[in-house]
Amino acid sequence: MASSSSSSSFTLPSLFSIAVLILTASTAESLKSPFHPRDLLPLLPKQVSWPILNSLYGAADLLPTFIGTASPGNDDVKWKGACFYENTAYLEFHNKSGSEFGGGTLHIQADKAHSWTCMDLYVFATPYRVTWTWYFISRAHTVEFPEWDGLAEYEYVKNKGVSIFLMHAGMLGTLQALWDVFPLFTNTGWGESSNLAFLEKHMGAKFDTRPEPWVTNVTTDQIQSGDLLAISKIRGRWGGFETLEKWVSGAYAGHSAVCLRDSEGKLWVGESGNENEKGEDVIAILPWEEWWEFELTKDDANPQIALLPLHPDVRAKFNVTAAWEYARSMEGKPYGYHNLIFSWIDTVSENYPPPLDSHLVASFMTVWSKMQPDYAANMWNEALNKRLGTKGLDLSDVLVEVEKRGSSFDKLLAIPEQDDWIYSDGKSTSCIAFILEMYKEGGLFGSLADSIQVTEFTLKDAYMLNLFETNASRLPKWCNDNDNVKLPYCQILGKYRMQLPGYNTMEPYTHMNEQCPSLPPKSVAYSDTTVNVSSLGQMMMGHVVARTHLILSRNNFADSIRCQGLRVSKTLSMESQQSKRPTCPSCAKPTQLCLCNRIRSPPLDNQVSVTILQHSLERKHALNSTRIARLGLKNVTVTTVCDVHDEAEFLIRVKGASLELVDTSKLGSDNVDNESLKLSQQLADKRGSCEEDLMRISMKKRGVISNVSTSLMENASFDGILASPAAMDVLAKGFVVTKFSEGKEEFELEVPPGSALLFPSEGSVMINDLKERDLKVRNLIVLDGTWSKARRMYVENPWLKLLCSHVKLEIEGASLYREVRRQPREGCLSTIESIVHAMKEMGEDTEGLDNMLDVFESMVGDQRRCKDENFGKVL
Repeated sequence: MASSSSSSSFTLPSLFSIAVLILTASTAESLKSPFHPRDLLPLLPKQVSWPILNSLYGAADLLPTFIGTASPGNDDVKWKGACFYENTAYLEFHNKSGSEFGGGTLHIQADKAHSWTCMDLYVFATPYRVTWTWYFISRAHTVEFPEWDGLAEYEYVKNKGVSIFLMHAGMLGTLQALWDVFPLFTNTGWGESSNLAFLEKHMGAKFDTRPEPWVTNVTTDQIQSGDLLAISKIRGRWGGFETLEKWVSGAYAGHSAVCLRDSEGKLWVGESGNENEKGEDVIAILPWEEWWEFELTKDDANPQIALLPLHPDVRAKFNVTAAWEYARSMEGKPYGYHNLIFSWIDTVSENYPPPLDSHLVASFMTVWSKMQPDYAANMWNEALNKRLGTKGLDLSDVLVEVEKRGSSFDKLLAIPEQDDWIYSDGKSTSCIAFILEMYKEGGLFGSLADSIQVTEFTLKDAYMLNLFETNASRLPKWCNDNDNVKLPYCQILGKYRMQLPGYNTMEPYTHMNEQCPSLPPKSVAYSDTTVNVSSLGQMMMGHVVARTHLILSRNNFADSIRCQGLRVSKTLSMESQQSKRPTCPSCAKPTQLCLCNRIRSPPLDNQVSVTILQHSLERKHALNSTRIARLGLKNVTVTTVCDVHDEAEFLIRVKGASLELVDTSKLGSDNVDNESLKLSQQLADKRGSCEEDLMRISMKKRGVISNVSTSLMENASFDGILASPAAMDVLAKGFVVTKFSEGKEEFELEVPPGSALLFPSEGSVMINDLKERDLKVRNLIVLDGTWSKARRMYVENPWLKLLCSHVKLEIEGASLYREVRRQPREGCLSTIESIVHAMKEMGEDTEGLDNMLDVFESMVGDQRRCKDENFGKVL
């Protein structure tokens, strides 16, 4: 029976609001309504509105989504907003201020609002400034930049534009997100439940309550040197910070410490991040009693603590004396803020939980650098300079310098941290890097120590190492004594049972965790059945908690899986979320078949760079050889390419630096191509007005070109461009190609001068004839896929025909693939074989190339052996 108070809460106005909401929702599809159903939620009773709001929005919605960059001459920035469904933007340069470099106006046209009451919020950023505004009227809007901050910002915006970010949750969702973020950092029961809810929503983490008492009566005689302490704080300042750290790194613990016994048998705890009397976070070595007393009585973050004992075989190799020497040498030094964020950013895209990305990271850093310059310098400025090989550059200078070098900020962030880097305040080690560096000094990484950078490890990477006890009978008697669930480690404190997915499953390997994605595999929910998007055999060793479940219609399901090359089981059965085989994140092979230790270190510093266009269906093939090129070559880029299923568009443009000014005195000379010089001069003149687009090609499936527009010549067809020496001469200076498919950017690739395609196309020349023709190849483009897929990529990427050089190989004999993968005819080679033979012809280091072939042959042997074993089991 409902109480009188609850029944009276639904007044007549409340019921009227609900009726309006239902009516509005039912007519929303047919015409634009004055109100969107979400806009009316605040008018409803709290019992109704808040559960809906909480399901729609959360703390992560406080982060804006990167839309694109508006730059001069580029009027193709289009997107769907939270309120306005059709939006465009372009940037205009002017000098209204009369300053040396002038300023600019960002024009935004907002149209097709879904209701009369909605609003879009935006953030606009360059390396030198961040501003924000909102729009609630369908019309043209402007954002003024009265004056650029000197030559550096002017050049940056001219070449890269102004970044646009959308608060995708809209006004209501953003306010709700603010409401959800605030309690994460409060030392209250509300804060604790908010942190738990965030981790459950965004990571799938569970927090089962343990039986009381929630503290173990620890007897320290069974705790030994090297035993790891994994700690998870869930309320207050550190609780909120750790929640966000867990989210971005994929770890299920946020802090760590290590146990050490001295020569007299006394137990100590080493910890990077202990707060000293001045309130500074430093590396400290404390008596166990003092550390344990603090966690029991003074740590108001409600810590959950697990003890991870070393395996006896591992403990026998641990040099405690060397570990102590290292710990004492680091005592009192600052916590490793320099390498904190870089330990989890290992790849260009697969380390950022949505909507986080490198653009947003750069903008966040810009804001923080303005607000707290000293903090910013400590957190990232020095580390970014280390990666660039520069000194003293602030963040804005770093962003500009990266662009000058033809790279990008996302690639800079992914450069591995080096353990031997010395910062202004000494060596930098975060909590887990301090422990793993001690493990290195103590001999636990053996001969791999020099090839592993532990400052690249997250806490997840550490507890997944196969170093810890696996036999429950050897755990201390008091281990989980009061719990009704027997964990493989000892939880010694905490109300909630700790989860450490993938615990103790990962064997160390060369260059470990330098290129590891931290995002777990996604799943697609279809009807009542879940289809795993990524092969479970390629999961990150037990890191199997799906962060998102996307509900799709039948049509959307088919469209979404097409480009990703998903192989949907006929039965659509739910597979276990436990990984069947631990997989190396660097080479994507099962750990027992890992290739990393077989590759020569350091990788070959190839003078001719390699660009691999990899078909989307080839990426996860067990015998794909591109993984060897990634590991064995220093200068290699891999871009995923999908088939054209309906229509695609290719934008060809040049950077301003590529359009060198022409010496007009040469015009009219008999020894030069006057048409090429005139065209180059015209394009160089356009550089001042920032008209950098050279060509736009529209293509339907099967390589049918439907439209070409270009500034290279008037009324040109694609064949006409290919036949024009002047046009091809301009393209030979390098260009950037961007492919758009179904309105979304599929890839963007820089094609440097001297690029040649390795493919037996019509007109291709033998690669060993290059010297005779006086052709210099600086970048080799290779197509990775079966022969039929490679032909399709060639036909459906018309920009490949714009390359001045096409080369081919003629190799007699069979590929090393032999019987494990079908070849159409003799002489057809794998991708890695083609790269190796081509680079040998171009004079690259033979020894390093032969090593890659040896690794490839061993990988093929592994596959043959596995097939034979499986066949034997069937018999």
